[in-house]
Amino acid sequence: MLGKKGFTMVEMLFVLSIMIVLSVFTLHFSISNRPKIAIEQQCSQIISLLEEAKMLALTSHDQVDINISSNQISYSQGNKSRTLLLNFSYYFKYYYDFHFNKNGNISSGGRIELGNTNEIKTIILNVGSGAFYVR
Repeated sequence: MLGKKGFTMVEMLFVLSIMIVLSVFTLHFSISNRPKIAIEQQCSQIISLLEEAKMLALTSHDQVDINISSNQISYSQGNKSRTLLLNFSYYFKYYYDFHFNKNGNISSGGRIELGNTNEIKTIILNVGSGAFYVR
């Protein structure tokens, strides 16, 4: 026995089973933790879509409708439209419809509440001025 070097079959199986268990845990957590974007990034995407809709209303001299549902915001004007799907962890608290008139003003003031499991950001819509900002 003194001249033989190496590992026994039991030792190899033990090490292999530990490696399999560790691999399963690592794989599980890497799959379940999909990449998330920060709430500020999601707000800036929404603001960008609202700015785009406002500019479309100003340049086309026509009304642009905005529709907000639980996980998306979209605008439409004639045959032009764009939809932004929220990241999987975000949602809009309320459904909301409004429009930008031909002067770029918002039809009805209010607030758009964007949330996830940890926090809620509010986008304020100022009626008449067409201005909106994140609070």
